[in-house]
Order: sequence, then C-alpha cells, then structure tokens
Amino acid sequence: MPGTSERTFDAFLAALRRLDYTGYAEQYPPFGSWTDFSRKGGLLPAAWRRSLRLTKEAGLFVNVPFCRQRCRFCFLPVTAIGSSPAKRSEVFGRYFAALDGEAGFYAPLFRGAEFSTLYIGGGTPSLMTPDETAGFFALLRRRFRFARGLQTVLELHPEDVTREKAESWRSCGVDRVCIGVQSLDERVLSANSRRQGLTRVAAAHRILAAAGIKVNIDLICGLPGQDRRSFLRDLGRVMKLRPDQVHLNTFINTPYTLHARLGGGSGDEKEVEAIRAEGFRRLAGAGYIKVDSDSMGLTPGSRNRQSTRLAERRSVLGLGPGAVSRAFGGARYINRAAWADWEGPARRGRPPVERGTLCTHRDEMIYSALTGLTDDLAVDLADFRRRHGSDFRKVFSAQVRELEAAGGYFSRGKFRLPGNMWGLVRKVFYGPEAVARGLANIKAAGR
Repeated sequence: MPGTSERTFDAFLAALRRLDYTGYAEQYPPFGSWTDFSRKGGLLPAAWRRSLRLTKEAGLFVNVPFCRQRCRFCFLPVTAIGSSPAKRSEVFGRYFAALDGEAGFYAPLFRGAEFSTLYIGGGTPSLMTPDETAGFFALLRRRFRFARGLQTVLELHPEDVTREKAESWRSCGVDRVCIGVQSLDERVLSANSRRQGLTRVAAAHRILAAAGIKVNIDLICGLPGQDRRSFLRDLGRVMKLRPDQVHLNTFINTPYTLHARLGGGSGDEKEVEAIRAEGFRRLAGAGYIKVDSDSMGLTPGSRNRQSTRLAERRSVLGLGPGAVSRAFGGARYINRAAWADWEGPARRGRPPVERGTLCTHRDEMIYSALTGLTDDLAVDLADFRRRHGSDFRKVFSAQVRELEAAGGYFSRGKFRLPGNMWGLVRKVFYGPEAVARGLANIKAAGR
C-alpha cells in the first residue's frame, strides 16, 4: 500500500496472517492474498511446464492425513481414525487409491524431471504397516522418477517405532525421520490430548539409529499449559539423546487448531520467542549449529533439504489433503484440506486444489529478498544474481533506498539490515496486486 504508514501496514499484515490457517512457512505472494482455485485446475499444467523450464530441480511432499486422535495444538489437516486395525486398513486403502489418482494427474508433467527430495508428512505416516509402507513407496516410484542421492524424510510418532518398522522404512529408502515429540511434560501433554514419554522417545531413537536412520526431533515452544521451565527442561532431555537435528517450532494458534475452536488463545509472542531464543543458545552451547530458521544440527548437513532451500530456484509438488505446492515461477497453491473434500477429485485424477495464485519471475525475486532480509537480515548480491539472473540493486532500487533510510547498508557483497524490520521489509517489497487481493480477502472475511 504505497504511501501508507508503517503502523497501518502492520495492521494489514496482522489481518492477512489471520487468514493463513495453514501454519506453513511464509509464502509470497502471501497466503492471505490467494484466491479460489477450485475451478482453475486447468491452469496448473501450464504453470508447471513453465516452472520446469526454469528449473529441473523439484521436491515431492506427500501428506498422509491420518492420526489416532487429534492433538489440541495441531493446525494440520488431519483425520482421527482411532486404533482399530480394520478401520485403519480400510482408510489407507481408500487413501492409496486417491493418492494414485492425484499422482496420475501430475506424472505426465514430470516425465522429464527427477525429484531430489521426498518428504512424507502428516498426520502420522508411521501408522502404516510395513506392507502398506512398501505399497506407498511403490506407488510413488511407479508414477515419478527420483534422483540418485535422494533424501527421503518420514514424520513419525515415537509410539510407532519398532525394529520391524524401522527396517521397512530403511529398505524403502528413508534416511531421515522427524520424531514429533513436541513436549515431554505429562501435564502439558495431557492438556493437549497427546501422549508419549521420554522412555518411549529414547527407545525410538535407539532403534532408528541402529537401523542407520538419521533422527530429527521436533519440540514446540509456547504450547497451551507450557511455561519456560517446562520447555527448557524438555529441551535438556532431548539434547542428552544427541539427535542429528532439533527443530524448535512455535505454537501457531490458527483457526484450524482444536485449541482455537474451543476458545483458547495464544501466549505472549515476544515471551515465546525469548524462550525459543534461549533454547537455541543452549543448543549452540551443546555443539549444535544453526542449519535453518527454526532448527539446529550436529553438522551443516544435518537438515531437511526440502524445507531449507525454498528461496532457491526449486519447486515442491505437494500431494494429499492440505498439501502446498510451489511451482517456481509458475504458481503457489494448496489442496483441499478436508479428507472428504480431497478424496473425490483426487480419485478421479483431477487436481483437488482449493486456493492459489499464479507467480511471476518478479514474485520469486521478492520471495528471495523477503527470506534473506528476514532470516539472515541480509541479501547476498552474488547469490541473488546466480539465482535470478538479475542485479538486486537495479531490480529493487526504490526498495533499497527506503531501507537505507531506515538503516540498511551495503557491506562485503551483501545488502544488510541493522536489525529485524519484519513489517517494514514487507511494506517495501509487497507488490500492489498482492496487497489488493489481500485487502479484498480481508474484507470478504469480515462480512
């Protein structure tokens, strides 16, 4: 909104963020500016063809949307299916048929491409039996090609880890897992309808390490019922296990969480960030190094490659309910989140898309600038030119002048900021089309 005050634009950003029920990494154009794409699936082949002309590198994300029960803090599009083996077998059979239909729509578009990363999220993919796991991977490999050196990451619940399952995951190519621990405090777990303990987590870590699988452990800071002491105590227990990577996520109370639906509010954002910052300091003191904006690893390679390279010239195809796709230079879009809404069109081989936006080369340059100036408080000029074939100074000369007036400066091949300027950076870089669509969506949501 050119000419508006920073305070007014901050209010716009706050309203825009309330529209983002996904909790995914920040997008550009911002999620709150996306429009109804349910009847625009015909635009996707052209968007992907354009994207794959710009870059052959892509990742595949597959959402397995089932859990035994729904945790109160979860924002993801999951369906609780209980513990009955018969029920789970029936549901997974339906899921595989629909997933095969959705994959079949995209397979011809990706015939000349190879996926360099495969991330299987959830939900709880580890609910699958070894036979179901083998069938799941066979389905994907029948539809798509995967590069040598593929990184395959699987999310799991610690209670699902057995030697038999670990061996089946490894035989299917899984080389890294994310254990969704979130908390080890029995009081916090009980308040959030979740169960697991340190003993189970430690046993899962031992089994996975013995199978040759790298382990990431996820913790959430700011959970309902959690305080500073609880979170840092959990972190200390996890650090003693020495997992390869530790994620310190922030509780995002989107309208999709049970906590929000039942009237629960969010904690103090600044306090939560201060606690998380202390967590990062303790990890650094234990020998961990920062590998992306929300995690630290034992080595520079201790990372999920799919989620740490989003600002580069690469795409991610998302399959399954609520999966987000990023066709570099082509489009951003999200699938229908509800299992019932996704299953029908996916099974018929139609793209089960809900909301989205087409993207331009300039949109990608803006996303790259936003990411650098937010995560690293800097844009590497040579790296920007390598990624986009353009000179950052020339492309964003007006934006640079405005940020220089606020203290930005050039030094050692980078454009740097003196501190976090989250709102100002977005005010400077957001394009008028994205702002106009965002304002229209905010207005529509207020009716």
